[in-house]
Amino acid sequence: MVMLTGIWFATLLLTHTMATQIIPTFEDFERAKTDLLTLIESVKLNRDLPMIAGCVRLIFHDCIGKDNCDGCIDHTHSGNRGLKITSDRLDALYDASYKGKISRADFYALAAVVALTRSTVDAPVKYLGLKYFKVGRKDCETSPNQIQSIDPPFGTDGTHKTFEFFKNVFGFNIREAVTILGGHTLGRCRLENTGFVGTFVDEQFSTVPPGPDTLAPTSVLDNAYYRMFIDIVPWIQVTINGTRKQWQVPNRPIPNDKLPEFERTTLLLNSDMANSWIITPTDENGAVSCTPTSESIPCQHSLAHRYSVQFARNNALWVKEFTKVFARMTELNQNVLVDAPTAPMLKIKPY
Repeated sequence: MVMLTGIWFATLLLTHTMATQIIPTFEDFERAKTDLLTLIESVKLNRDLPMIAGCVRLIFHDCIGKDNCDGCIDHTHSGNRGLKITSDRLDALYDASYKGKISRADFYALAAVVALTRSTVDAPVKYLGLKYFKVGRKDCETSPNQIQSIDPPFGTDGTHKTFEFFKNVFGFNIREAVTILGGHTLGRCRLENTGFVGTFVDEQFSTVPPGPDTLAPTSVLDNAYYRMFIDIVPWIQVTINGTRKQWQVPNRPIPNDKLPEFERTTLLLNSDMANSWIITPTDENGAVSCTPTSESIPCQHSLAHRYSVQFARNNALWVKEFTKVFARMTELNQNVLVDAPTAPMLKIKPY
């Protein structure tokens, strides 16, 4: 009797949990993947698909906070500037076709995974995270809006603060933090959103040959990001908009904000340099006293350097590890997640 009571209680508890957790049907999940891909491909700028980077950045910021990935963004926070363009497009699709069928948190996470899948269509190493996607995330009560409880990381932060952020917010060790930072290979920095200007990668190290039908390097998930600071060592700081510091190569010392877009060079932030060097800012704008090739005050390699070298030399290794770390980050939620449906539910006909 005691055993039966325990089973009854467990069944009741499971039923209650499932009742408050939205699990999409196979049909809705498959349709959402198709609709999201269509949306991502509908926004095109030359060879770039800006929604790829937009969706990945959105889920990263969504997962920062006490409830982690909960389908909620504080658009009033300066660290989230520029996200509303992406979230507005996703929310319009969600509200029109998927509200009540899948949680907004799942929808944001799925958008990022669909985007990453699209980003490697032309690449030699494919992102396969969609095969392992989990559903059942809980939205915050005020979804899609929320007051930011934890500040997003600042690009001006030094090595210590950068890795402390990933440890405290996501539980990542240094290798995992280096891995997730590789997502900077996607997208670009805009002055009005981040205070920085430029892209982290260009055609130089892209694994996808340039062509009219292939994606631009800023829409391709590969290890070009690591090669930028492992194979190109001499970087110098320049001042953007008279305030914030970013890193550019010495033969391109004119700050990107002073140049037309077609003349701009690639950039790195302090948080990127942390993947190879010990960077300690001396002010809030990110100025540092050392440079990698300085004869008087050279920067020293950080503990992260060896991992960056591994990823720079092995694209397949990095994509594999990124897939795991990205999934771990996006699965942080109050609910216990379950595997996404892979087949329609059987319908039992009554006798």
